[in-house]
Amino acid sequence: MTQREQMQALLAGESLPVTPQWVMAVPMALARELAAPSPLFQGFLESPEDGAYSFSSLGEPLLTKAREFMELIDRCAFPVGWGAAQAFGHGGPGEFNKTVIEQEANRFVVEYETGARKEVRIKPWNVHTFYLPVDSPESLEALSLPDAAEPKRYAGFRQDVTWAKANGLWTVGWVNGFFSGVHYFLRDYAEFLMDLLAEPEFAVALVDRLGQWNLEAVRQMCEAGVDCIGLCDDLGSEQSLLFSPELYREFFLPWHQKLCHLVHSYGAVVHLHSHGCILPLLPDLAKAGFDILNPLDPNENMPFDQVRELLGPKTVLCGGINKYFFEWPQQEQREHLRQVVAQGRKHGPHILMDSGGIPDNVSLERFRAFLEMSREIRTQ
Repeated sequence: MTQREQMQALLAGESLPVTPQWVMAVPMALARELAAPSPLFQGFLESPEDGAYSFSSLGEPLLTKAREFMELIDRCAFPVGWGAAQAFGHGGPGEFNKTVIEQEANRFVVEYETGARKEVRIKPWNVHTFYLPVDSPESLEALSLPDAAEPKRYAGFRQDVTWAKANGLWTVGWVNGFFSGVHYFLRDYAEFLMDLLAEPEFAVALVDRLGQWNLEAVRQMCEAGVDCIGLCDDLGSEQSLLFSPELYREFFLPWHQKLCHLVHSYGAVVHLHSHGCILPLLPDLAKAGFDILNPLDPNENMPFDQVRELLGPKTVLCGGINKYFFEWPQQEQREHLRQVVAQGRKHGPHILMDSGGIPDNVSLERFRAFLEMSREIRTQ
């Protein structure tokens, strides 16, 4: 069974002999070690220090290397677009691109297509957003965004999707979140949260501006034939939602519904990443039409039985691994993986996924041990 056939069967509700796995993110240093002696190539991983990613095709030799890396980590999806393969929701034509505008030995500054600027320090790794372009309705009116319908933006993406599908791979492309995208690229996080209550007309205008760009980018990627659209829209903390269900329904549910409706009209699916205890929103997410939801971190009170009851029978549950998993002894990890896979089979369909990417301090030996352990348990 090819990767494409496996994912199509899972989404159709069929039982699989092996639980699929989707590693959310692999740190750059670990990815290089894992791929050795063959070096990773520019364009494969989302590297802020490399600046703008190209909108051209990776080309068959690099696509072949990308496929080999996905097989190394048992990732059940093939992210498409320059810089899209390192993590869930980073890179490709459906997210805002960036350029390096300052660079030193241990520090660099990137500017995104919206004008947002971030300072990145390498050791220790730290990312600080120090400028966002929207501080008033007037600055939103003056904001210039790239043309989301520009054909050149998707030409390479289309070629790579075609190659991947012809080689039995199930493709995913990334788009900005409708909540997270605002505070990543347009407006200060705390100010935006206050806008939802104090300046609702301004908040609507912010989400609408980003939402219209997102939907056009999604339309272009679906026209290119991608199987799945993935987005990061963190809606909760460990304890609760970031805002009330009423505010979600007012500002974000309509855009999530538009997204899912558009993607489904092309026969593709939508995969949502949202951290936090978001149980109260699950009926709304099911109503919106999301097909896959991650990461379902048990440390954030997202037990599979409650999640399944609230989401309904069709949504693929993706995740279930505790965020502190990689700090535990291997025997404790093994028992936890057994429990998660068993719960996934009971309340499936299910894909095994970590909660937030492989931590930077995980050694190559520990990561390989995890992969071996996971393969053993997922195939039992």
